[in-house]
Amino acid sequence: MQLLSMIRIVLWSFFGIRKRSSHEADFAKVNFIALPFVAVIIAVVIWAVLFGAVHLLAGSASTAQGF
Repeated sequence: MQLLSMIRIVLWSFFGIRKRSSHEADFAKVNFIALPFVAVIIAVVIWAVLFGAVHLLAGSASTAQGF
């Protein structure tokens, strides 16, 4: 359950909008040692999804130019 809470904290921080009361409530019960690792893992996953989507779209666009 704490892992899901840390994932939610990281995703909200990437988005940038958060109520102060929710922010304080989450940080009262979070493991600050594991939080940077969760943030890096989520950032890598987001990067990989974007990278894959760009390569998928760029690959399909290059095959359509041959006609």
